Amino acid sequence: MLNDKCLIILPGWGGSHETWQDFVEYNQKDYGSIHVIDLPCFGKQPCPNSAWGKDEYTEFVKKEIQKISHEGKVLLGHSFGGQIAANLAAKNPDIVDKLILSGAAAIRPKKIMKRIAFGILTKLGKLFFKLPIAKKFNNFARKLLYKALDARDYNEANGIKREIFKKIIREDLSDLLPKIKIPTLVLWGEKDSYVPLRYGKKIFKLIPNSKMHIFKKGRHGLYKFNKEEMSLFIKEFLSND
Repeated sequence: MLNDKCLIILPGWGGSHETWQDFVEYNQKDYGSIHVIDLPCFGKQPCPNSAWGKDEYTEFVKKEIQKISHEGKVLLGHSFGGQIAANLAAKNPDIVDKLILSGAAAIRPKKIMKRIAFGILTKLGKLFFKLPIAKKFNNFARKLLYKALDARDYNEANGIKREIFKKIIREDLSDLLPKIKIPTLVLWGEKDSYVPLRYGKKIFKLIPNSKMHIFKKGRHGLYKFNKEEMSLFIKEFLSND
């Protein structure tokens, strides 16, 4: 039992308190409290008026955490939420006691050639989709194009959300990760195709006081498909004070 712990969850891109409901219900009895913070553009939170980056999101999360009066705060960040959680912990060492990063998108390689190719193909795609023969297959063709470019989240975003996405995928935390001084648990799926395992290993090496567990055959959504095992390792980590 971890009745003295307050687990705070930051979902990934597209996630919310609803997508984490099963995980919360499974763990609710073991913690003093569990809070899922919806990030702007997702869940109950509207999008901001401008294209936020990691620092604006971090400031938002900081204010939300400060509203929580429970002691023994533990921050769990998944994917994009992990990027924000790592940024917050590096810049605010006393805001939480421990940090858990699950498939955290904290390493953002430049991939200059891929971005050039992406820009060229999307522009060509826009021209192609304007042709009468292509309009009939517009949505299907777009999905195929963005899937081939590994940009599914980009395709599903629009307006300010798309501008935010374009911004946050360029924000790398490699230089900040060594500044995280609180105990940190890094959780990763061996078969994670969204944020490959090699980035998880790099995050683990860069954070001084960290531990890592790799889920055999696990993918990106550990909280969905490896809920029991993930919960177990988190509890063991938090019990070792």
